[in-house]
Amino acid sequence: MNSSVHRFLLIVSVCAAWALISFAPAYKYLHHGKATAALLLGVLFIALAMHWLGRLNQQQRQISTGWLALLFLILTAAFAVLYPISLKHTLNAGSDREDALRIELNAIQHHQYPYDARTFLGNPPTPLPGAMLLAAPFFALGHIAWQNFLWLALFFVFTTRFFRYRATALFFFTVFLLLAPANLSDFTSGGDYLTNFFYLAIAAALFIWSLDRTFYVCIPAALFLGVALSSRIIYAVVLIPLLALMLQRTSRSRAIALFAVVLMTAASITLPIFAPHAFTRLLQQLDQSAIKLQFVPTVLHPHWTLPLLAVIVACTAFFVRMNFPRLLLTFSVTSFVMLAPFVVTSALHSEALRYNFSYLGICSLAFSLWTLSRYEEPPSSQPTPQTKPASL
Repeated sequence: MNSSVHRFLLIVSVCAAWALISFAPAYKYLHHGKATAALLLGVLFIALAMHWLGRLNQQQRQISTGWLALLFLILTAAFAVLYPISLKHTLNAGSDREDALRIELNAIQHHQYPYDARTFLGNPPTPLPGAMLLAAPFFALGHIAWQNFLWLALFFVFTTRFFRYRATALFFFTVFLLLAPANLSDFTSGGDYLTNFFYLAIAAALFIWSLDRTFYVCIPAALFLGVALSSRIIYAVVLIPLLALMLQRTSRSRAIALFAVVLMTAASITLPIFAPHAFTRLLQQLDQSAIKLQFVPTVLHPHWTLPLLAVIVACTAFFVRMNFPRLLLTFSVTSFVMLAPFVVTSALHSEALRYNFSYLGICSLAFSLWTLSRYEEPPSSQPTPQTKPASL
């Protein structure tokens, strides 16, 4: 494919990923004309910024880390202003994701079953035990939302290592966190939906990095990944492309051993919470999440067909050369397969659920990480740079 066409398609992809998660909040809070204008201006800004980003990266020059620090301070200020407002629920009903973790951990503290409780919106809590474990220190401090700062800071570090250029990382956070209303709202309201993705991406990257080290270095990374996978059920699909990558990167016996460590860690954290009837209660918990598929035609049996389709898509990883960016791409597609039918059918049938496109935030984050990593690659007509980019 012509390099110009390839880069143009990558720009269109990033614009589409941002518009997918931004148009619902725009039309919810703005008149249709203003919302349309805002979206068009946003797409134009992203396209021009990516053109500038490409030219800057071709010069092999790095921006200062001070720009990333400034953006982190801006996000911190946004949290400081918007989080107290979100607790008052003056603008809308608000998000109950932080409350879900709070009532779960409070129930465990009192030796109660955490999934019998309900949030202030009357919803059953959905975070799995891995999310509870990682949020527990902040629950002890009295502020679960503070975990967002820790994982965002670590995710900043992760992206500067993931991307070749710091300017790409700055662009990624500006577009998909600061200028994406749905994602910014989840972060500033103390929700853990994006935070789950942050620490899962970090855990997966550390685990893949450890595959080239000794087996004993891999064990802590595998344990951390097992905990992260136990945060939400949707992340189970990561296991398939992860196994494909492991079989390509290391010996079969070592891959199976490490994969077993990841599985046993996730199981040892998850199943005891559901004891003494672990599998029955786990299925009940999954059925609570399946209520979201109520508007999908029952003749399609979405409770089974959507996960099966996601598994089939994930299995394609065994037929291509895998790396970490492609693992992110596979996850973005499989998660979209499972989430998009619920989001679209809910928008068509329920006024209250019309603006739930924020669920696709994790799909857009994973997809944009892969897309921008490809955008950093030099055009095929130019030689791949061998020297480290110079700093500005």
